[in-house]
Amino acid sequence: MIGMKRARLSATALGVTLGLMCGVWMLVVGLLATYYDVGFAKDMMTRWEGWFPGVQVTLIGSLTVGAWGLLKGFVTGLVFGWIYNLCLCCCTRCCPCCKCSCCGGKCNCGSSTCNVCNPAQKM
Repeated sequence: MIGMKRARLSATALGVTLGLMCGVWMLVVGLLATYYDVGFAKDMMTRWEGWFPGVQVTLIGSLTVGAWGLLKGFVTGLVFGWIYNLCLCCCTRCCPCCKCSCCGGKCNCGSSTCNVCNPAQKM
């Protein structure tokens, strides 16, 4: 990837996207268990009853599990996006968090906090 710029993710957008996908999926599973008596959906709802408060094989329980899915997906996407951006920072330029280990001592990023570009910063 020499010479190519790496794209950062919007952690919030990833959280919203995963939250919506997870929430809708869990809502559909809940509705399948409630109205169509689908075997795997009933098993999933039974399992979710122990994990998420307020979940039952009813319409309200389906809406509740959809809300839990939205929250769970949002938090997961937010954390994954933040970790991705943190790893991207450490692997594309010298930043204080990774102490320039990824650039092999040949940085030239010009950052005032970079230990390679500013040897006086080294401790």
